[in-house]
Amino acid sequence: NAVENMPQFSSMDRSMGGIVEKVVQHIVKLHFTESKLIKKGKAKQVSFELRSMVGLVDGVSSSAKPSPLSDSFTLHKNVMTAFNSLAEFLRQNSITMIDNSLGTDKKSSKLGLPLKIDEVEPLSPSLRYSSLFPPVPHPLLGGIDLGTDKRKISGAVEGSPVLIQVRFEGSSKWPSSLNAMGAAKCAMLLQLAEGIEKLKQDENLDEFDGPIDVTPTYLDIGYRGYSWRIIVRADQELRMLKNLSNPTDEAKSLRLSLINRHVRGSMHHSLIHAVHTRHPSSSLVSRLAHRWVAAHMLSDMIPQEAIELIVAKVYTDPHEKAASKMQSLGMPPSTAAAGFFRFLQVLSTHDWANEPLIVDPQTHITAHDCGLIMAQFSNIRGPDLNKGPAMYIISPADYDGVEEMTGSKVVGEGSAEAVETSGDLERIWRPTYTSKFPERVVLHRASALAKCSLDHLTSCIVNGSSGSSWVAAFQESSASLTSYSALLRVDNAFVTDTGCCSTNADSVIGAPSKQDSKSEVTSPFERSLLKRYAGPKDLRKKMYKNLVLEKATLHEWHPVKSLISRLRSKYGEYAVFFYNEFSPDIIAMIWRPTAFVPKAFSAMMSEYQSPVLKVWKDDSLVITNTDDLMSEIGYAGRDILSDIKVLDYKKPEPSNAEGKRQKK
Repeated sequence: NAVENMPQFSSMDRSMGGIVEKVVQHIVKLHFTESKLIKKGKAKQVSFELRSMVGLVDGVSSSAKPSPLSDSFTLHKNVMTAFNSLAEFLRQNSITMIDNSLGTDKKSSKLGLPLKIDEVEPLSPSLRYSSLFPPVPHPLLGGIDLGTDKRKISGAVEGSPVLIQVRFEGSSKWPSSLNAMGAAKCAMLLQLAEGIEKLKQDENLDEFDGPIDVTPTYLDIGYRGYSWRIIVRADQELRMLKNLSNPTDEAKSLRLSLINRHVRGSMHHSLIHAVHTRHPSSSLVSRLAHRWVAAHMLSDMIPQEAIELIVAKVYTDPHEKAASKMQSLGMPPSTAAAGFFRFLQVLSTHDWANEPLIVDPQTHITAHDCGLIMAQFSNIRGPDLNKGPAMYIISPADYDGVEEMTGSKVVGEGSAEAVETSGDLERIWRPTYTSKFPERVVLHRASALAKCSLDHLTSCIVNGSSGSSWVAAFQESSASLTSYSALLRVDNAFVTDTGCCSTNADSVIGAPSKQDSKSEVTSPFERSLLKRYAGPKDLRKKMYKNLVLEKATLHEWHPVKSLISRLRSKYGEYAVFFYNEFSPDIIAMIWRPTAFVPKAFSAMMSEYQSPVLKVWKDDSLVITNTDDLMSEIGYAGRDILSDIKVLDYKKPEPSNAEGKRQKK
């Protein structure tokens, strides 16, 4: 592809084959370009096709002093550096010593904790190069000023806090009941918050700033400009739940959620971090795929961990090729564009109904385990291939008993023998992150969209892309919006970044203006990150030169996401809800066909029901009333929604006699 002005991305050499591209440019310029054009500066440069697509996930190096928001890799490195500093602070200041003021042989630490923190483990996507928009230091949370608009500053952090977990040293002082264990974990978080506040005053720690919020399950603090969410991993609690002789359903559910969050979450982090470190462009592919999923309003329906695992599959290629029906992917991609193509290919062509997707970058899963996975998958799917998780993805941590491992860092590093456990050879393997989501209807929709996007991008390469024609792969068309049953318009006050919109996304690499020679080239990623840094308009705080602001900064602000959670929880049996988490200007609905099947009347289950007017069969007397349902949905979102448009009412047809009376 020949272009006149070719922007240079910050991570080109790591993700877009920058060295190879420069070699090709030099050869073409040396042997195939007229010297007159070179002297006049009118010679076109040769570049990889669709390179501008990287502008959705990375910035442009347009000057000797680029914007601090232009390099996504550096932004990730900055938050990782802050994590290492915070982890060291927590470990050093939790070292316990004898304190006679508390009693004989009583131990305490500078933070006031009775137990030492042995490990501080990362869990957040931003600590493994996976966050689409890496966190930016906030001035009211101990961060430095980035040189943006100093008159106003955001009163909320746009995005989720950086999630980490702490593990305390082993001790017999932990309580022996589940309720007391939960209270002890909460007490540890309270003491940690008090200890940090005390050290801030005694030692004047400027790195900690902003509010400190404690809940029964986590602690939110501000450190070096970032919002951190700290949770406690208590291995004693896991052992206690496992040793219950007759566990209740609640205890089983609690044990599974704790294992998934603390153990499998840490192992997944190590696995993905290792892949992103070994293959630099894979992190950009994960973020590009996340942007694509959100652009098609599938946010929270395809988990981010599932996206990361599919990308890991693309880059590492499974060792059990003979047992897999999927065509071998060959060598790992060298560029972000090629990796994204492979992601779309796997999503659209993998036989999800007949075959599990086994992701094993370090060959931790043995041949025996692969046979178990295939046998257990066939048993769960059943003869009709319609049971079990729709997207069946297995990674090395997805087996029962994984919590018995001594550490969580074996998946990304070390040998295969490191994960072997003695005794139980007949492991039970089951998906962790795709056990409930996506639903089959969502997976079918995502596969169809992936095929359309892949065909469109392939056409752009074969026929040449004119301008930003490739951006159609990251947008919903007007025709696709009419396929939904209802559209809920979100008030503009709750949409911070319109550049990630699903219908009119920002895709232009801004070139310098002819009138203003000082203007800088910026990418959609930079402009979106700047809007998110500025925050919601209604929550911005005014800055004054000699006035200290009240530092009541919100660690998290997701009103639309909270609304979606309520709608899915209360009305999920009637409809499927779609939205774009990065630009939630529209919430779309599709009615479930099973919700409009006539059924028997019950006074206990009469909510949102109306009589069947046309044909009564057996005891089928009532059907779902869409008017009542939409009224309830509108009331639930009354503070966030500005308009509702119903495209498919699903009203029951009137009987013949009723129709004649209406005509008269």
